[in-house]
Amino acid sequence: MILYQNDTEVLQLFNLHVSQEDFERIVSQIHWHRNNITVYGKEYQEPRLTAWFGPPYRYSSIQWPGLEMPECLFGLKKMAEENSGFAFNSVLLNYYRNGADSMGWHSDNEREMNQSCIASISLGESRKMKFKHKVTKETIDVVLRHGDLLVMHDFQKHWQHSIPKTTRPLGPRLNLTFREIIF
Repeated sequence: MILYQNDTEVLQLFNLHVSQEDFERIVSQIHWHRNNITVYGKEYQEPRLTAWFGPPYRYSSIQWPGLEMPECLFGLKKMAEENSGFAFNSVLLNYYRNGADSMGWHSDNEREMNQSCIASISLGESRKMKFKHKVTKETIDVVLRHGDLLVMHDFQKHWQHSIPKTTRPLGPRLNLTFREIIF
């Protein structure tokens, strides 16, 4: 399903068949980190748990070493590649333990990243993802459910996105964001 499209930008949603057991296996097999992050010169603890697999990568003062992707992620990577038509060499995992865990407004626009396609798979609890155009301030809200694959083609240049906090009681959510790091 196409959620947004113009001459160059496409936001597309697919539903994948991913079991609850896959979610639980990934959460239990990954070594999670809670990094300190620098935002506008101030240091904070990330409001979620994260993990990185792929070539070395850096964002907001966090430096991830190169790590080989574990086997438990290969099937999801393959589904992301088949549905997006793009090959990925890395994945950033975000583990939202409850509604208090969040992600602030940002674009995935680091120099070492190919920004033409990013594919994001959601597992676990449904959460709202918000998009905001950097110039027009147009907004798009997307509720991402278990097994949803959100593909962003050429979306990082003009759009920011976030996962806002909520006071609604929520169970855990896992997000796997597949990317291509350019060496």
